[in-house]
Amino acid sequence: MKGWEPERTLHSFKSVGLSSEHQPGRGAGEDTGIGRSDPEAKYGSTVAGLVFLSASGGIGLTTMTALMAKQLRNMALSCALVDLDLDGGGMDVLVGIEGAPGMRLGGIRAPLGRVDPQALREELPVWDGIPLLSNDPWSAPSQGWWDVDAAVYAMAGFADLLVIDAGRGRGLGNLRSLKGLPSLLMVDMTVLGLARAKALLHALNSRRGAGDQAQDGPLISCRPPMALIGMMPTQHRVSHGVDPEQAEEFLGRSLDVVLNPQPKLSASVLDGRGLERVPRAYARALHPLVERIAGMIVGERREERVSSREPTRSKAVQ
Repeated sequence: MKGWEPERTLHSFKSVGLSSEHQPGRGAGEDTGIGRSDPEAKYGSTVAGLVFLSASGGIGLTTMTALMAKQLRNMALSCALVDLDLDGGGMDVLVGIEGAPGMRLGGIRAPLGRVDPQALREELPVWDGIPLLSNDPWSAPSQGWWDVDAAVYAMAGFADLLVIDAGRGRGLGNLRSLKGLPSLLMVDMTVLGLARAKALLHALNSRRGAGDQAQDGPLISCRPPMALIGMMPTQHRVSHGVDPEQAEEFLGRSLDVVLNPQPKLSASVLDGRGLERVPRAYARALHPLVERIAGMIVGERREERVSSREPTRSKAVQ
């Protein structure tokens, strides 16, 4: 492959490079920390990511994923957004950059299992300083799981943290890059929404307990949620949502934060203006969770620096 100069064609795999170093079938290693997966992969770095899930559609999961990435970036963390809602997609439309040129998930083809991180970084559109790999299932043919896996590994090569919209988590079971990553579950605070959330929590716990035997199932192989974010329904859906205390009793665990819908935010998205800013109410409510995530990432960096110096110290002592 040395000396090969790929033709730079928009929405073509040729524009992001190809190598045979990593074969699509490699299993993931043990997970540690905020979201390290597959430490044996030959990509120069392992995957550090946070997976956003919801058992219900239409409650603002993609919006929440993007807003959390923006807040983490404001804390001087290098983030990248990954749209892995295979049935829905359209994160670029939601944030208002659908007209920006650049690579989308449907344009990536990695038959040998690798995408060059730097080449992909140069091809991605950027939203508010955050590289974004959006999914456009309406304009691209379906892909193999190895194409998606290669894209995730490549993005991990240039960001401290991947903030991943995984939708309902279906169709992602084969992705080694996501195995063992921590997750956040967004809960629809209605009776039906809570029932669906409880079923998804049970499925994630069961899948984790099954270990490698469930590796090739349809559901994503991330960890059970580290946090639950409740979203109260809009008035046109139901007159009022379920009380948080009742919801916690039903789910068997606490809600980290419960949010109310923001009409101005919804109007901004529906009118095609994108996400103009993080609502103050959301910023205040989510701040403790954002600080917790950022602290875990900084802590891992510190551990990695100490670990990298240990061999040198040992030699010096000898």
